[in-house]
Amino acid sequence: MEQTEIRRATAADAEAIFVVLEGVAGEIPVRLDGEDRRSLMMAQIRGCCLSQASSVAVDRGDAIGFLLAEADRLDRFHHDNGALHLTYAGVARAHRGRGVLPRLMRALMAQGVPLTAEVKAKNASDMVQRLTRLGFQVTAQDGAETQLRWTPDPSVDPAAAETPCA
Repeated sequence: MEQTEIRRATAADAEAIFVVLEGVAGEIPVRLDGEDRRSLMMAQIRGCCLSQASSVAVDRGDAIGFLLAEADRLDRFHHDNGALHLTYAGVARAHRGRGVLPRLMRALMAQGVPLTAEVKAKNASDMVQRLTRLGFQVTAQDGAETQLRWTPDPSVDPAAAETPCA
């Protein structure tokens, strides 16, 4: 039986997250060819992990999924909030269909701050549909990408919400 733990990602998780990302890169799509691209992606993963806004799903000691997020500086500036921007998310193919991505998302939503995301038109994982099922609203769409936003319910106290990745 699977014993998946959802927890806050740390810099020590960066390499394991990169391995999962390599497995799903073609679906996102994100290019990881060449040492420069790989180094830049590792730096972005480490930065997201250090932001303390990212989560990792771990099963029997192995990373099986991740949700990378960082401060959405533009949204924070315009709306004076603690908004986060989802940069990348993925679940290893062998662990799909078990609710890992929704659990990662709910852990982030429990922080009670607005969330933004951009999904490339070439995304092959139905991410727009997955996010809208979780309550995200499409805010803009063109031929290249779809922009989405989730706003917490103001009647729910995030401090009272259970945060599995604390």
